[in-house]
Amino acid sequence: MPRITVLFAVVILASLTACGSRDEARYPAAHPKGTPTVGKEDYLRVARSLPYTESRPTDQELAALPPKWCHGLAQGHDVEYLFSFTGDDLYPAGQDWGMLEADANDLLTTGVNVFCPQYWKQVKQDLQANGGF
Repeated sequence: MPRITVLFAVVILASLTACGSRDEARYPAAHPKGTPTVGKEDYLRVARSLPYTESRPTDQELAALPPKWCHGLAQGHDVEYLFSFTGDDLYPAGQDWGMLEADANDLLTTGVNVFCPQYWKQVKQDLQANGGF
């Protein structure tokens, strides 16, 4: 059920980027690594809601992942390579925390949607091909 909730939140947040007009004086342009209406705080809010093994990661640990995922995707790597120990080794886990694969996929899709939405379709296809979406 949490996976559906997270995916629903991602879809809703993504749809907000297509709605309405922007008053640039009131709503300044987003940081280049985020979309105008979906930002780092939205990602962190979803990330905090996911289940973790043992202890919980810090916001700094969670915030460090999406830019690395985006970089790997920009280099042409797929999700399997990003998460692989022999690849980029960017599976969401720390010294005393980790995640089940389905939750890691949810975190990845949320991070990509917020920080580099141009790769969201590729990530979705990668996860579907491996039975993870």
